[in-house]
Amino acid sequence: MNEPLVRFRHASLGYGAAPVLTDVNLEIPAQSFVGILGHNGSGKTTLLKTILGLIPCMKGHFSSRGAGLGPPRYGYVPQKERLDPIYPLNAYDVVAMGTYRKLELFPRLRGKDGRHLVERCLAACGASHLARRPFSDLSGGQKQRVLIARALTTEPEVLALDEPLAGIDITTQKALLKLLKEFKEERRLSILMVSHRVQAEKGLFTHIVFCDEGQALMGTTQGMLAHGKLSELFRTEL
Repeated sequence: MNEPLVRFRHASLGYGAAPVLTDVNLEIPAQSFVGILGHNGSGKTTLLKTILGLIPCMKGHFSSRGAGLGPPRYGYVPQKERLDPIYPLNAYDVVAMGTYRKLELFPRLRGKDGRHLVERCLAACGASHLARRPFSDLSGGQKQRVLIARALTTEPEVLALDEPLAGIDITTQKALLKLLKEFKEERRLSILMVSHRVQAEKGLFTHIVFCDEGQALMGTTQGMLAHGKLSELFRTEL
């Protein structure tokens, strides 16, 4: 029961033969809300994609375990969603894309059960009224709600988001953060969230991973923010 959600031991992470992060040693506990912070190009997305299994660990040890001690189910909201506007995709269609892997294993999702799952996920994100609107016409915040709904269709144990607040206004940012807080508490999700910000999210994070100069440092939010430590890491006053 004490098995961490994610464990790295002396790991090198990156692409091809060039590591972006080296000698990574960290453990992420289950049902935590982890902020992955750092400067642009510091390896935040590389770390997240390795956890998700999208790129392999180059060297060292990496493991990830869900509640059943097998690989956890991930719901992923990528950094930038590029859906060609010529495609006639509405918000409902985009959310339904999250069920495609399920369709291969559970054909029943093609019918009423599949529609109900998509509708429940849209409702959970406060996006039911957007279902028939073209995705390309939505605002940044509305698109994020739809993409989070798509991630929820995997019925995840872990919700992973890469810069979900980028390019949206402060009011919408607060609404989305409130939504994520509710998901963590009500659904008992673990949440991994890449960000280059601190102020808006720091009250939600239980832990912070800071990536900088090829290293990844982790601690509790209280510890990482104590005595200006994170300001020192960011090399600016926070």
